[in-house]
Amino acid sequence: MNKKIVWDQSFETNIPEVDTQHQRLVEIIGTLADGIGCASMDDLQAVLAQLKEYAQYHFRTEETIMDAAGYADLAEHRDEHLAFVDQLQLFDLDIILASEGLAWDMYHFLSGWLTNHILVVDKKFSTSLSV
Repeated sequence: MNKKIVWDQSFETNIPEVDTQHQRLVEIIGTLADGIGCASMDDLQAVLAQLKEYAQYHFRTEETIMDAAGYADLAEHRDEHLAFVDQLQLFDLDIILASEGLAWDMYHFLSGWLTNHILVVDKKFSTSLSV
């Protein structure tokens, strides 16, 4: 069974702008899951283009907040963001989206990365703000 990410309080960083953007990322990835197996390849590619664009926007927001806060691990955090965007660019969408199984594999990568990033990496930053 392929489960979509469901937003709940465990994802909250207590940085309202970041939380709102995280919710939007969860929605976009959910749209991808909804389309696997029934949407056209063009529609799925459009969702992935939207994800890439919005992720980059979100990453700039996070990095600006971190920079303003003097976050010591900003460079490491930025590297994680860059690796995610690089991975999106490496996906051969024509091959992946032509196979429902590969499309689900990509979805699981994206949802797993986002979940881990929010719950571990972003939470590390947000808790440093309240210290």
